[in-house]
Amino acid sequence: MVYIFSESPLEISDSSIQLVDTKVTYSKAISNPIETSSDIRTYTGEMNEQLLKLAFESGVYSRFKSDTRLRQNEFQKLYEIWVKKAWESNAILEVPELRGMVSFSMEEKSASIGLIAVDKDSQGKGWGKKLMKAAEAYAAIRGSDQITVVTQEGNFPACRLYESLGYQLVEKVYVYHYWAGNQID
Repeated sequence: MVYIFSESPLEISDSSIQLVDTKVTYSKAISNPIETSSDIRTYTGEMNEQLLKLAFESGVYSRFKSDTRLRQNEFQKLYEIWVKKAWESNAILEVPELRGMVSFSMEEKSASIGLIAVDKDSQGKGWGKKLMKAAEAYAAIRGSDQITVVTQEGNFPACRLYESLGYQLVEKVYVYHYWAGNQID
């Protein structure tokens, strides 16, 4: 598989090349400390099934899940790697009882949200906003002045969440997967 990234949609008639995602990047300036919920804390537990479940939930709109040509659990393998790296870096904030989580990374004055998810039974209760605000505060306290988050344009709940928190759309990229032979075996 080869990834093709484009700033505009491509006219393609070759079925081995398919649009699999419209990736959108949001960004927000952050300042010193932002008010956060005392319920959100750094995850210090073990790598477990609930953490994996949340990682998979965070990718329900992922191109790695939507591309039906991926047939060997690649989606799960990738998200397991990503959450494990965040866990090993102590870079996960959690909702009580691990009902939600956000992973993040920091580099100099910039922070990035990796994975964010709230379990289905806890959705609609404001946990997503609390997790995002906690990640912003964590980053601000450690010297970041900017935070970004990437999602899929079709992930309307995530886009609405980020926009409601003052994030601005800064980039839109069309992502295509090219498969020689049209599928993986």
